[in-house]
Amino acid sequence: MANAYTNTTHQFSTPYLTLDEFKNAPTAIDISNLVFNSQDPDVQDAELSNVIARASSWIDTYCNQVLAATTESENMRARIYQDGTLRIHPRYNPIIALVAFSYGNPTSQMNTVPDPSIAWIEDQQIIIPCGNLGFNYSTQGPLQFGLPASPRTEVFINLKYVAGYANTTIVSATAGQSTLVVADSTGIIANSTLHIYDGFNSEIVTIASNHTYGNSTVALAAPLAYSHNAGVSISALPPAIKEAAILVTTAMLKVRGDSSMTMGISTSASQSTPNKDKLSDEINLAKELLMPYRRVR
Repeated sequence: MANAYTNTTHQFSTPYLTLDEFKNAPTAIDISNLVFNSQDPDVQDAELSNVIARASSWIDTYCNQVLAATTESENMRARIYQDGTLRIHPRYNPIIALVAFSYGNPTSQMNTVPDPSIAWIEDQQIIIPCGNLGFNYSTQGPLQFGLPASPRTEVFINLKYVAGYANTTIVSATAGQSTLVVADSTGIIANSTLHIYDGFNSEIVTIASNHTYGNSTVALAAPLAYSHNAGVSISALPPAIKEAAILVTTAMLKVRGDSSMTMGISTSASQSTPNKDKLSDEINLAKELLMPYRRVR
């Protein structure tokens, strides 16, 4: 019988821009002829969506992690510190929530912690007081409940956690109401703030302290100022990441043709520009914006 381990690592998430966000950005890019010889705006929008998705994936690849909130699972080992704590450094950050945690002897039995809220969560580590676990090693099987194990003892761990920035779209949101419905509630936590990107009707909302994690109906600390259509972006992504997504999408659109014309400062079009030159300005700026969010392997 095989012993298999599946690490839940998401390769992509909700794209970091909606169509309207990119169209409203001052990119000076003609997006009416992305699909050659088609006058159907829905066809053009579908291809623009594809490019935005690829740009979002490029950002995740460059940063060595998915920046939007995803639920991850990891197997690892950790040692008990002299202060009686387990300090766990998951692969991805920022850490938003600990969903499940178990420890023990992987050859026989893992003990599940019924209440993950005992953990202290920081951006890049999870600290668990061993006194709240209360275990000792046993040569006869799994870890047994009892006094804390000695310092530097190695512990086998399986954990499920949420890392990244909440990033989803609205299903329904009506002005004056203190709730809204989102397509994906991953990463939305009580007392945090989210930005609704809806042009002139954009607004920042605070999640109520009584919001239940995982509920797609999100309770707000104050009523909505505006109504928002389905599909509008609601996100905790830092604005720098949004801007990087615009820049990368623009760069990818510029190199679709080998002889794309670029507009110079003067009133006339400049000469044809090699692909690498057309790509470099936006990509280099995007890399600068994304530098603080890169995961060091």
